[in-house]
Parts: sequence; structure tokens; C-alpha cells
Amino acid sequence: MRLFLLFSLLTVTRFLGAQSEKMTSLGVGLNRNGFGAVVKIYKPDHAPSNRTMGDFRFELGNITHSRELPLLNTTLQSSSIYKFGKINYVWAFRPAWETRWQLAPRPDKKAVGIQASAGVGLPMAWAWPVYIRLFTPDPGGNEVFSIVRYNPDVHPQSQIAGRAPFHRGFSQGQLIPGLSLHTAVEFMWGNYRTDVNIVTIGARIEAWSKKLPILYTQNQNKSVLPTFYIGYAFGLGG
Repeated sequence: MRLFLLFSLLTVTRFLGAQSEKMTSLGVGLNRNGFGAVVKIYKPDHAPSNRTMGDFRFELGNITHSRELPLLNTTLQSSSIYKFGKINYVWAFRPAWETRWQLAPRPDKKAVGIQASAGVGLPMAWAWPVYIRLFTPDPGGNEVFSIVRYNPDVHPQSQIAGRAPFHRGFSQGQLIPGLSLHTAVEFMWGNYRTDVNIVTIGARIEAWSKKLPILYTQNQNKSVLPTFYIGYAFGLGG
């Protein structure tokens, strides 16, 4: 995706409870940097003010690089797709604390509610090495493969038959902490007071303590990741 497509995020969410009560949302989403699962806990908004503080948001998802290049070695019969130059997988756990403002209430099923939120988070990324299946010439003409840690300097493309299992090398990973800020606007409607459809438009920026080592070419990796997102959600309240 290019920079002008940074807003792509799809979130599918289930809501439990009315807007004035405590509720929890569960969802999955896509954005330019990957995909993830989201849990959000809304604090009851009984206060006379239109501002509610203390919502919590948790997300677990992967982080990819826009320059990852999928390749398939067609010279090997049992080859599979791998990402050229991608030397590490990166997944992130994103806990965040939010403040929410009620911009337009939703008193009945015919109304459209609007609320805004802003939050700060302390994301943590886990980066672990990519392993590949490497072809080894066999005098008998058989395709023999070994599992090795991917190094583009020493592993020619002609001998790479695809990536090894995703979990291989997970214990060799490194923890990378970060800091994030995000804001969003939500539009809500539904057939009943507690049945919710929601469209979310928002933005997030993450700053990591070091460049996320996704690609072998280090100057292509980034430590600051800004993104815009748009999401749709559906939920049933109790």
C-alpha cells in the first residue's frame, strides 16, 4: 500500500451492554501495517459531563513493512511463498488508556450517536527471526531441504523453497517497547437501543525505542509508525 492508503483498518466488534453501562467490545482489524484482535472496555458514563475517562483498549496484532516482497521460486516443485529480505516477524501487544467524549447522544433506535476518543498507550513488540527452507543439491536428483535462519547475504533466491513454520525461532526474539497516541470518532446506529452498528475513523502514531528490524536493509526500517484507519463494527447489547 502507498502512503495515501494509510487509513485502511477494518474492525468487527461485539458490544455487551448499553452505552450508559459498562460494556466490552471484541473485534478484529486490518490496517496498512498488518492485522490484529481488539478488546475494548468502556467505563460507565453516568457522570453529568459528556467526558468519560478510564476506558481501556487492548490489541494484539502483527506489524509488517510496506516494502515486503512476496516471492515464489518456480524452479522448485515443492516451493512456497516467502518474503524477500524479511528477516524478522514482529507482533505487538498494545494496551491503551482512553478518554471519551459524547458528541451526540443516541437516545433511541432512530438516532445516530457520535462520540470521540483519545488515548495513550504503551505498546510492546516482539521481533523474532524468519527461518526458511533451503534447497540442497542431491546427487540422486531429489529435492532435499534444510531449515536455516534467513540471511539474504548467503542464501541465493534460486535455492529458497519458502519460509519455515511461523513459530520457528520465536524464543530467539527481542522485546521492543514503545509509546503511542491515538484518536478516533465513532458513529453508531442500530435497530434497537443496545444493538449497535459503528463506523470508526481515527489516527494513531507509534514511536518505538529502536527501528523495528523487519527488513534486512536497515535503512528501510522505521521506529515511528503513523497510520490513519477506518473501521466498521456490529454489536448486540445486553
